Amino acid sequence: MRRWLFGLLVLWVARAWAAQTIVSFATNFTAPGQFINDRPLADGPAFFGNTFTDWGGGFTSWAGFAFSTVSNTTDGSFGNQYAAAAPHSNAYAVAYDDPWNPPPVIAFDIPIHPRSVQINNTTYAALTIRNGSGFSRPFTDGDYFVLTLTARDLENRIVATTNHYLADFRDGKSFIQTNWTTLDLSWMPPSVATLAGTLETTDMGAFGANTPTYFALADFTYAYAGLADGLAATNPAIVCWADAVTDYTPGANVDAQWKNAAHALGPAEMGDGFNGSTNVVSLGDGGHITLTFPLPITDGPGPDFAVFENAFTEEFLELAFVEVSSDGTNFFRFPNHAFATNPVLGYSDEGGTEADALGGLAGKHLQGHGTPFDLHSLVGTPGLDVRRVTHVRLVDIPGDGSTLDSYSHPIYDPFPTFGSGGFDVNGVGVLNALVEIGTAPNETPPALPGFTTQLEYKASLLDADWLPATDRSAPGFYRWRLSR
Repeated sequence: MRRWLFGLLVLWVARAWAAQTIVSFATNFTAPGQFINDRPLADGPAFFGNTFTDWGGGFTSWAGFAFSTVSNTTDGSFGNQYAAAAPHSNAYAVAYDDPWNPPPVIAFDIPIHPRSVQINNTTYAALTIRNGSGFSRPFTDGDYFVLTLTARDLENRIVATTNHYLADFRDGKSFIQTNWTTLDLSWMPPSVATLAGTLETTDMGAFGANTPTYFALADFTYAYAGLADGLAATNPAIVCWADAVTDYTPGANVDAQWKNAAHALGPAEMGDGFNGSTNVVSLGDGGHITLTFPLPITDGPGPDFAVFENAFTEEFLELAFVEVSSDGTNFFRFPNHAFATNPVLGYSDEGGTEADALGGLAGKHLQGHGTPFDLHSLVGTPGLDVRRVTHVRLVDIPGDGSTLDSYSHPIYDPFPTFGSGGFDVNGVGVLNALVEIGTAPNETPPALPGFTTQLEYKASLLDADWLPATDRSAPGFYRWRLSR
């Protein structure tokens, strides 16, 4: 419900938000001097991988991430492998890049926008670089020890890389890092699904790196995509829109004029301020709606569909869970995270919502711009075929904090509201539709609203061009082309 907000708009637009959250391992420790090396740990949607092996007879090994409150800056032996080269006020992670195991990887249930991270050497690595130990020699002119951070998206495509030198003896330098340094990662895109750390050293031997390939990591800070990352309703990548409602169950605080479920169908309106903001169906507090499409949605490159609400300011975002189904009966919810901690009064100039504090929730973009969702987030979910999703269900979130996200955090959005309470559906657009093509000559051609279908032919796959065809009578190869 927004019709009472005009007088507050000027106050809210002037605000600048800097939402972010920090990964913490503190709840896993009871005292200083402790470490965990035998299991991965998670904080909300951030998962720090660990490979632990018990070889028997008291022999174990680990790779990936261990976790620590150890503070020992003087012992440069292997026995002190869990200490950073400088104390840290919080629990931190120690990463070991073992060539026989996967590298240290942070995986995120919801793609994030990295903001910053603190990096340091471990005591073991720093003192080995300085003094040498066992196979390792002290660093000299031309040597270096470098950490590479590689960010990938949900499709495992590299979206960003950066190097950080933990020791650098090139060009007359003699630098060994022994203090915590904050790396700015805010230049990375808001689509990071994994972040891997790998190490390279110039001190190599017959069995690989002589330098202990460890680094320390603390206070990883991140947010989510902001307003600028919404998908415009006019984007030509949208191939079709929801065209039917199978269920609409409004919650409380919805007047009759906002209960026309047909307003959820067809293209969303771009809008301009208040223009175009009323052609919606309101879900009410805790209400829901289920939509179907001309063709099923499939997991393809990038986002697969986008959900459009009609917000006209970031500080008044009404939110909904998004669920999908392959059979219309069993629905599966996208993982979601909300880390803002303050209630948002429905009609007040005190506080407001923040788009980049919200991940995996619909409604975090302004009218005419949809929140994109990628089915790849749900790959492997029992009972869901991400190659053929037939239904999308939107469930309103009463934003008083009584509804929790996937990680048991309270979700806040403007509450209470009335008249057109809750999430206002303006459309659901499909980017990756499943066009099923049969091989039988007499099968019905594929169809997609707004597209023309043309049968094309090649006598040989070595031919350069596909040619229009009217039937399949000639020997050769055929395909269907869909075009606007």
